Formats: sequence, C-alpha cells, structure tokens
Amino acid sequence: MATEGRIDMLVRFTCFLLLMGHSYSFLHKLQQGEELKDGDELISATGKFKFGFFTPSSTPNSSKRYVGVWYNMPTERTKSLSNEDEVRNDRSQMQSLKVVWIANRNNPILHKSSTLRIDSSDGNLKIFPNGENPVAITSVGAVRNITGVSLLKSGNLVLYVPYSNNESINHLLWQSFDYPTDTLLPEMKLGINFLTGHQWFLQSWLTYDSPEQGRFNVGMDPNVTSQLMVSCRGQGDQTSGDLLNGKFKSWNISGYKFSYFSNEQEKYFNYSVSEDVTSFPMLQIDWNGSLRDDRGQSIASCPMFNPYRVLDEYKRTRMCNSSSSYLVPKSGFMSGDGIKFRESDNMTLADCRQKCYKDCSCVAYAATNRANDTGCEIWSRGTMFKESNDDNSREIYVEFIPPEMVDSQERPSNHSSSGSSGDIVVFIELCSKKKIQGKRGEVVAVTNGCFIGTSVMLLLLFSLEETHGRR
Repeated sequence: MATEGRIDMLVRFTCFLLLMGHSYSFLHKLQQGEELKDGDELISATGKFKFGFFTPSSTPNSSKRYVGVWYNMPTERTKSLSNEDEVRNDRSQMQSLKVVWIANRNNPILHKSSTLRIDSSDGNLKIFPNGENPVAITSVGAVRNITGVSLLKSGNLVLYVPYSNNESINHLLWQSFDYPTDTLLPEMKLGINFLTGHQWFLQSWLTYDSPEQGRFNVGMDPNVTSQLMVSCRGQGDQTSGDLLNGKFKSWNISGYKFSYFSNEQEKYFNYSVSEDVTSFPMLQIDWNGSLRDDRGQSIASCPMFNPYRVLDEYKRTRMCNSSSSYLVPKSGFMSGDGIKFRESDNMTLADCRQKCYKDCSCVAYAATNRANDTGCEIWSRGTMFKESNDDNSREIYVEFIPPEMVDSQERPSNHSSSGSSGDIVVFIELCSKKKIQGKRGEVVAVTNGCFIGTSVMLLLLFSLEETHGRR
C-alpha cells in the first residue's frame, strides 16, 4: 500500500510539473489564435519582467489603461523605492521605477475590456478595444508567415517568425528595444542607425501621472559623438562628458559599465551591470528632467525654470521694464479667449509659466487639460480676470503686483554703487523664503516678506545716499 501511495504521489507530482511547464511556456509567449485579456500577463523566462495592461499607480482610479513591460519586483522592494522617492518629494517615481516600456503611451485605452492578440491579416500584435478600431503595437509590413510574440528575459518584447516546431525564434521582425520610452535597460541602445536613419533615445513622461511624450530627452550628443546628453529644451542641456574605462567623466553612475560602438551601419552607447550591483538595473529620465538610476539617485538634472527664486526676483522687471509681479493661482475665468498652443507641443504647466513669463504682455496663464495640468493658454493685457468658485471656473495663474513694489518703484533709484552689492547680500540673507505654491506643490511665488525687505532696503540706501550727499 505504501508503495502504491508513493507511486500515486509521484504520478501526481509529474503531472503537476508537466502542467506547470506548459503554463510557464505559454506565459512568456503569445501565438496566433491566442489572446491576452486585460488582467492577464506574459512573464519573461526568468520571471523578472511582466507584460500586459496597467494603470499608473499615481492615478489608481483612472480609467486610462496602457500596455507595457514592467519589472516584476518583490513587494518590499517596490515599497522601499517608493519611500525613497517620497523623501525626495517626487511623486512620479513609484510607477515609473517599475514600468520600463509602454506601447501606447499617447493612446490610452479608456476601459478594461480590451484584449491583445496577433492580427491574422498582417501578423502584427494589436490591442483590440471592445467595439473600437484596433491599435497596432508592432509595425511591420504584412507577413505571410505565422508570427509569434515573446517577452525575452532581457525585458525585450519581440515579434518573430518561429521555426516549424513553433518553439524558438527563426527570424526577428520587430523589437521593443528599438522604440524605448523613458527607460534604458541593459542591451538597449542610445544612438543612430545609419542605414535607416532611426534614432534610439529616451523621452520622459509628460507629467508625474501621464506617460505621454514629455519635454526631456536622453540620447547621443549631436555635437560630440562620444558623449550622451540630457536635452532640456534649450534650458541648459546636461552632457555626460567623455567615456573612459566604462565611465562618463561628468556622470557618476556607480556599478554601471558603459560601452560605445561605431561602424558603417550604426553608432550607439549601451551598458551592462553585474547582478551583484542590482537585480533591477535601469536608467530613467523622469518628467522633471532628472536622469536617475535604479535607486532613484539623480545622475543629471535639467535646470528648472523658476522666475521666483530670491536671487532672481527682478528678472521680469529687467526683461519687460515693468513692475515686478507675481503670477499666482486663483479660481475663476478670464473675460476673453487667450492664445492656445498646440496639443502636439506637449506642454506642461511649467512650460506654460515660462511662455507667460517671457511675454511682457502676458497677464495670466492656465493649463488647457485640467485632468493632468497639460496644454497651455495665455492671456494678454486687455483681458480681465473674474474670481469664481462654481463648477465652470478653472485654476488660472493671474498677474499680481504687490502695492509695496509699486510704492518702491516710485522712489529714486540712482543709488551710488558703493556698498550696494553688500546691501543686496544682506537683503538676501534677511529675506523670508516662504513661498506660495500651486496645487501640484510647485513654487509660483515668494511671500511679500521679500518685497517688504526690498522696500526697506531701498529706503535705507536712499537715506544713506542723502546722508553722504550732505557731507
């Protein structure tokens, strides 16, 4: 009886292994005739990566669904990364530190009833939303052969023509590594293919909760081929410096070894990382323009346009020859239509603020997409703001000139140069650094304490000059 029991257990265990083997094989591949529903996932052969539908964790209640690849991290690892980023006051990182590639970043699906399958008419992988036109993920010409999709152990999603036994890749047709989003993984490239003109580069999310194409890029420096560059839209691009012994001169990325390749067909950078350094390597450009490693450490950062810094308080005065002013958030509406920029410009609220700040006639600005504070509309002088808190009102950043600044500008300003620089330094030290913040936490102005201090300093300087004059 004991022998029969052991045989029965062995048979059951063998069947279990066979079933698990079949299931595991199915999980990292998708063949024609099969489908992946929302909630199902492909898992790479090592179990490190997953592919399927997701919603950014920063907006868990959103109806927007994206298709992508993410690290299959242990829960404690995810919590640790999230906590580190909370310390850095960057709400974008929990989700974006997991998600490494997105297929439909500019075209989210608005429900959870979609499926993924290979279109038998052309062999491409597509999203099939319920009752809507399919959205293509891969983009190859019509293929006569049967095709398959596999999530490789590197995190690379590939479309391929299989061998006749349907078990392995015969010919590669398309790969996600050729179309990176905001994250660089080992074996990915940053560079250019000379034969096709195709460029490999990273592009940030638009905002902390929107994967749409954003403002910042990472790629090969067009002026110096042996360097990488974070492109900051002309606001102080950050270059890596030359590559020497696997490390960049200006970027400190501990444990990451970079390589540079160049021939007649292509030139590119990539990197490798030892498993001893990290099990989840990545370089990621976040929506604020910071290039970060897998621990969330900033490697290079675009300078943020901030016209309200204490040291730069009078920039608008110098640029526009007008009274210094705030642009502060208020709820209401404007008396007329403003100038709206194109949606294709992928502008954030920070971009909009910069547009308004550099336009001397601008008196107000606002995002056109209220859901994620993107898009831009600015208003010129002649339009009036009316405060309101009803359902039709919107958050608009409106020009405000403090009375003390108007008063101070009416006073004589021809102070002698002696001692003025020291007085300004004293003012900076005395200035209260309290700030007015918008609803997203961004700094939109400093408090009146600075301006009061300015007025006092102007009066003191004027008094000193009068005293010196009498002598």
